[in-house]
Amino acid sequence: MEILLVDDEDYVLDYLEEAIDWKTFGFERIHKSSSVDEALDISDNGNISVVITDIRMPEKSGLDLLQTLRKSKPEIKVILLSGYSEFEYAKTALKNGATDYLLKPIIEEDLRESIKKVLIEINKEQQNKIDLANARDVLKHGTLRMREHLLLDLLHGKKFSDNEISQNIQTLNIDIHLKQECILTMIQIETISDGHSRGDFELFSSTILNLAEELFYEKVTTPPAIWSCTDYHHFIIMILPAQNNDFQHIQSKLNELIQIVNSFLKREISILLSPTFTFYHELHTIYIKTLNYFLTNMVSTPNGIQTLDQVSAKGELKTLTKLHESPAILHLMEGNRWDEVSERIDAVLEELDHSSCHTYSQRIQIVYYLYSCFSYISHQTGDPISDIIGDLSFFQNQFHFHSTDQIRQWSESLINQYKRSINEGNEGKSHIIRQVQKFIVNNLHEDVSLNKIGEHVYLHPVYLSRLYKKETGESLSSYILRTRMEKASHLLTNTNKKIGDIAKEVGYQKTQYFIRLFKEFYHTTPQKFRNEMK
Repeated sequence: MEILLVDDEDYVLDYLEEAIDWKTFGFERIHKSSSVDEALDISDNGNISVVITDIRMPEKSGLDLLQTLRKSKPEIKVILLSGYSEFEYAKTALKNGATDYLLKPIIEEDLRESIKKVLIEINKEQQNKIDLANARDVLKHGTLRMREHLLLDLLHGKKFSDNEISQNIQTLNIDIHLKQECILTMIQIETISDGHSRGDFELFSSTILNLAEELFYEKVTTPPAIWSCTDYHHFIIMILPAQNNDFQHIQSKLNELIQIVNSFLKREISILLSPTFTFYHELHTIYIKTLNYFLTNMVSTPNGIQTLDQVSAKGELKTLTKLHESPAILHLMEGNRWDEVSERIDAVLEELDHSSCHTYSQRIQIVYYLYSCFSYISHQTGDPISDIIGDLSFFQNQFHFHSTDQIRQWSESLINQYKRSINEGNEGKSHIIRQVQKFIVNNLHEDVSLNKIGEHVYLHPVYLSRLYKKETGESLSSYILRTRMEKASHLLTNTNKKIGDIAKEVGYQKTQYFIRLFKEFYHTTPQKFRNEMK
C-alpha cells in the first residue's frame, strides 16, 4: 500500500513521516505534498490507499481535496487534520466522506489508532469485494448449470408448456425462440484417454466451447451466446440458430474450430450435424436420431465433419472379418497359444485402423467379444475375471475406449496377466510367496496393506490374496498378524523396550489396540507375557 501526507508546513510533513513506522502498517511507500494540486497529481499517478491532509492550506483546502477524491477515487481513505476544534469542521469533513478527523497538535497514539481504524475499513471493503466477486461467480456458474440442465432435460424429452419453456429461456438469457430454425451439433473429443480425469475432460470441453463462441460471435460472453451442454455419453452438444443460408457458414466455422483444436489443444474431434429443425418441439427427436447415428453408424473421422444425410448414405459397413476368422480367438486361448492370441488381436485392430472408416459400435463390438473370451477362460481356470481385470467400469461407459490403441493396451495387459496365472508353476508361485513374506517382515513398522504388497509384487490385490491363501493355506491378513505378534513377543522377551515403543515397531500406532490384539493372540497381556518369560 501507499500513503500520501499533505500539509503546507514542512515540519508537519517530516513529523508525520518519522513519527510512525509505516511499514508495520503495511505501507511500502510514503508520498509527501505541500498543496492540494500536487496531491491530486500524485494520487492520479500512484496507487494511494490513504491520504492524511491538513484542512487549512493556501488556495485550496483539505476539504477541497476530500471532495475531489470522493468523486475521482472514492476508494481512497482520507484522515483530516486541523488546528481548529470547531464542530462544523468535523461535521463537514465526515459528511464529505472522511474516515477520521484529528486535531493538531497530533498525538502519536491518536494517529496510530486512526490508521488502525482506516485499515479495518480497507480490509472490510476488500473482503466485501471478494465476497461480491464470489457471489457473482456462484451466480454465473449456477446460471451456466441451469442452462445445461435445461438443455439436457429437453434433449431427453422432458415436457414443458410453451409458456414454461419461454420463461426459462428468457430467465437464463438464451437467445433462441420457440420456433427458431436450429442445427444440433454433436462433437466427440477423439483423443481423450483413460489417463485424463473428469476435470481434464471438462477443461477441454469448456475450451472448445469458448473457441466456438469466438468463431461464431467474435467474443466470449457471460452467459455464453451458444447454448450447449455435455450429454451422458460425453458428447458436446451445441444448439446453433440457423437461417436459410447458414448451413454452409456453420460448416465453415466448424472446420475452423477443428483446425484450431488440432493445432493448439493437440486434440482431434469428430463432428456430426443434424438437419435444420424447428426448436423446441423437434429438439428431442433430432437429438435421439443424431445420437443413434453417432453410436451405431457414425464413421470415426477425426478432424472431420459429417451430416446425418452423409452418414445415412453410406449404408451398411463391412464386418470385421479378422475377428471371426478360424481358429477363433477363444480356441487359441483354450490351447494356451497366447502369442497367437496377441497376433490375432493386433490383426483385428489393424483391420479397423486401416479401414477407410470405422464406427464406435465396432470398437465396442471388439471389446465385448474379447471380454467374453477372457471371461470364459477365467472361469475354466478358476480365477474370476474381476480378479484379473479389476475395474469393470467400462460396462457403464461405452466410451471408456476412445481408440484402438487403448483396446490394444487393455488386451495386452490381460494376456500378460493370464499368461502369468496359467503358465507360472509352483516354483514361480513360491517365489512370489517368498517376496511377499520378505516384504512384510521388512516393513512391519510401516504400511503393509494388501494394496502396498500388491504394488511390490506387481499383482492385483484381490488376485494376490487368493494366490497366497491357495499356496499357503493361510490368509495374508492372518500371516501379517502372526508375524507382528511373534516379533512383539521376541522384543518383550529379549529387550527392555517400552510396550508403546514395541507396538509402534510392529506397526501399531495406538498402544491400547496393540494390547487388545496381543491378548487375543496369546491370551495374556504384553506385560504379563514379559513377566512370565523372565
